[in-house]
Amino acid sequence: MTGRFSISFSGIPRRALMGMAGITLLALCVSPAMAGTIHYGSRCQGTFQNGWAPDINVDPICSNFDSQIVTTGGNIVDFYFNLHGGENSLNYGNPSETCDSCGGADSVDFFIMSTHGTIASNNADWAGYAMWDQSCPGGGSPGCFAWTPNMRFGSQGKELKALATFSCDTLKSADGKLVNRWQSPFSGGLKVVVGGSELLWDDNTDVIGEEFAQLMQENFSIGTSWLNAVYNNDNDNNPAVANTGANKSACWTRQGVTLGNLMSESVLRDSQIGYYCWTWWGQP
Repeated sequence: MTGRFSISFSGIPRRALMGMAGITLLALCVSPAMAGTIHYGSRCQGTFQNGWAPDINVDPICSNFDSQIVTTGGNIVDFYFNLHGGENSLNYGNPSETCDSCGGADSVDFFIMSTHGTIASNNADWAGYAMWDQSCPGGGSPGCFAWTPNMRFGSQGKELKALATFSCDTLKSADGKLVNRWQSPFSGGLKVVVGGSELLWDDNTDVIGEEFAQLMQENFSIGTSWLNAVYNNDNDNNPAVANTGANKSACWTRQGVTLGNLMSESVLRDSQIGYYCWTWWGQP
């Protein structure tokens, strides 16, 4: 683990797990912005159709992030939606994925999302994000998930550069399968992902989104801002950051990307990617 700088926050007496263990993969629910302007989109889901998944307190992640990030000029929030029918907005090749009014990930530069996360129990190469829907349009039960192998971010629409997801397990690296799970999403040119390497809890979501935005506005790297905002608000959280590089040295340099150079950071796609690197806090 890397070093930390310390920020103190008061706790909130509630606690819910942001992940779902042992979810089985049942079905495949099958132009860059101007320099200096970053378009954001956020989608958070705390309740689920017919209670198929436990409720979580995540809406403040999106709302407080959005309120804070626009206090700096050049940051524009295009949308804040829930994840009702949200699976198509994350899947490569679906028109919704590049549609701003549909909440598509590739319709913005920076996409933030919070919901339950999981690793498919019958295919450890798949990380998934729970949608509101009890089943996907293409079938599958219980619950609809957007799965990482169906994603390819950064090659179309507004070309997504940064993805932040407050969801358990989706950036899990301890089992050696992070690259397997994230090769497809990164292959389109996505520059940086922040998320959860293991368990995350909803204790302090009222402040995590705001502090994440605030630290980035103070010119800390996107990854450092996430690690500190998520871990320092609950030391049981397991935040992580992952990115790509042409080689090992470039990869670690690129992990320091800030909002100020996010738009100008070079795009790496497919065979241009030579190395993956990640940092996590809190894992045993």
